[in-house]
Amino acid sequence: MTPPLKALELFCGIGGFAAAAGTNIRIAGALDQSAVALAVYRWNFPEHPARQADLEKITADELAGYGADLWWLSPPCQPYTVRGRKRDLDDPRARSLGHLLAVFPEIPPDRLPIHLALENVPGFALSQARDRLTSLLLKRGYQIRERHLCPTELGIPSRRPRYYLSASRLPLRPSFSFEERPLRPLLDFLDLSLNDDPPPELLLAPEVLTRFGDGFRILDPDEDTAYTTCFTGGYGKSLMHAGSYLRCRDGVRHFAPHEIARLLGFPVSFRFPEKLSLRKRWKLLGNSLSVCAVREVLNGFSVHACPTAPSLFP
Repeated sequence: MTPPLKALELFCGIGGFAAAAGTNIRIAGALDQSAVALAVYRWNFPEHPARQADLEKITADELAGYGADLWWLSPPCQPYTVRGRKRDLDDPRARSLGHLLAVFPEIPPDRLPIHLALENVPGFALSQARDRLTSLLLKRGYQIRERHLCPTELGIPSRRPRYYLSASRLPLRPSFSFEERPLRPLLDFLDLSLNDDPPPELLLAPEVLTRFGDGFRILDPDEDTAYTTCFTGGYGKSLMHAGSYLRCRDGVRHFAPHEIARLLGFPVSFRFPEKLSLRKRWKLLGNSLSVCAVREVLNGFSVHACPTAPSLFP
């Protein structure tokens, strides 16, 4: 049997890549600057060596020391969004990625990862950060493939289009295409007990609905073609353009964190520490990634190309 691929997660968050990795990939290290995100990561993946790290200061030797075959990067997306003013590498939140790009050339060729992949918002495709990254990779002998992918293409009723870059020092699979899958019913991802008896903290106040309801995306759980819009880190704080809402017995409610986690592709066993507030759970999920999309991107690598994770929704 081929030994598992060793992976280094940079900006690991709550563990979207770890949930996608399956048994063909062994996590050599998981790094993030957020102590709160790491607490959730460790809660769900206690076997993985996760640690808090200042990615604006990490050295080339530290990175190479993990001996990873694959680097996965999910850097902050705000520098490349309209709401983040598209400040690109001038945005303070891009300093960590800028630092990684600066130290990457210092790593000797024999200590570079075989594969590298990155996930971000679609705006990253037009950024200086993307141009600098692809230039570095090409100079170091990597093949590159780029694409946009939305979970709706994989049959998940949730719009979350993202940019994905795959790079490898080995041949990539010839095609990054796949047969688009039919959309699954939204009901498959919902906790229907919350529709019959929604907790007060999930319900939208009647006055909020009266004032802003026409601008909300409110879904009927029984609608066959229903899909959610992108849940952002501001869900539960920002009323508009932060995600969708659901009709329920007592009015209109937010999606519960565990429902959003299912739509992102996390397994049903995924949990948050009990003391973590509802608002923080929503924020962490909004800053996470689509597990199903990550798995599809991993399938593009010619080695260890098909993670053997169990079905997410048996």
